[in-house]
Amino acid sequence: MASLQEAVTTKFLETLGGDEAFDQSKTVKLEALLTADGKIKVDDLTAIFALPEGGEIL
Repeated sequence: MASLQEAVTTKFLETLGGDEAFDQSKTVKLEALLTADGKIKVDDLTAIFALPEGGEIL
């Protein structure tokens, strides 16, 4: 049986994947980060969610 953490991660990624307004390339990177072994680092999340230079906050 999947752990609670795996279930939450799966549901979170499914929700992001179904959101047309969310950049799907970020979903792929986030999935790789969340499913990898080890602790998640702030720098890794920052790299995923940082705006491109000149980007706008929606």
